[in-house]
Amino acid sequence: MPKVIDVQHHFVPLELLARRGITPGERRNLIEGGIPKLTLHDKLYDMDGQLRDMDRAGIDLAVLSCNLGWDAPLEECRLINDTAAEIQRRHPGRFAGLAHAPVLEPAGLDEIARAAGELGLRGVTIASQVNGLSLDAPRLAPFYRTACALDLAVFVHPAQIPAGYALFGEYDLARIIGREVDLQVAVTRVIAGRVMEEYPTLKLVFAHFGGGIAAVRERLEAKAGRFGTLRRPFMESFDRLYFDTAGFEGGPIALRCALAGIRPDRLVFATDYPQDFTGATTQTGKGIDGIREYIEMIRGLEVPGGAAAAILGATAARLLHLDAR
Repeated sequence: MPKVIDVQHHFVPLELLARRGITPGERRNLIEGGIPKLTLHDKLYDMDGQLRDMDRAGIDLAVLSCNLGWDAPLEECRLINDTAAEIQRRHPGRFAGLAHAPVLEPAGLDEIARAAGELGLRGVTIASQVNGLSLDAPRLAPFYRTACALDLAVFVHPAQIPAGYALFGEYDLARIIGREVDLQVAVTRVIAGRVMEEYPTLKLVFAHFGGGIAAVRERLEAKAGRFGTLRRPFMESFDRLYFDTAGFEGGPIALRCALAGIRPDRLVFATDYPQDFTGATTQTGKGIDGIREYIEMIRGLEVPGGAAAAILGATAARLLHLDAR
């Protein structure tokens, strides 16, 4: 049976935890500016436990990104990358790491090159805002050139506390819905800002179905002339983007909506484990068996031949050069 690859699977190095003054066994909600940012818990640090959960769920390989990495300074990013590479080395064929780096700094771009070349990490990850900048900001041009030159897929995780949305300050809305809104904005801006036109080999993978972008895709396509920027059709750029299936804890409505507006060959399987499917940050209590059910739901989709297997692993393997192992 074809491999199942989870492209959004999180971890935190124990050494980084210690540097932040956090003790394993302690559940910690990180608050920034009075707004909840992140929940830390033991499943993020226990790689043996993660492997047991992967086996139970039917996940062959997990692509690692670090919850503390998207706004981390260079020294911490180096630690994250070194740890991810060591996990890859200890568990070949089970884990693959994404590089973290402060991508607005020249030293950050050097770190991406080190992580991909020396360490063998399989891609790079950024947030849907980088230091408060949108993804079409000119200051990101050197990063995009680096990703293209190194042939690295770029996984776009939601900004943990997206800036510019004052109405999301209460009720934990920044995490619950603000992140999804910001992903939709990020998808739209890389098209309207002509990032996709300027970098024809750039491979962007947006988390959480792009915040549910399929639901508004028809409106964006119809109104794209108002951007006043595009030289190519909106859908030409949109159809080059990739989207993962995480963020909705295996919700069938989200999946059906995505398939109504996104080509199956642009979807890649993901879980957001262990923030989802463990009860750590959701109240649904689906548990690890819910991942297996999600996988079976995708296998049972009425999509063209081979498309389900591509969603579950083949597309991710190609994007991350995992088939070249």
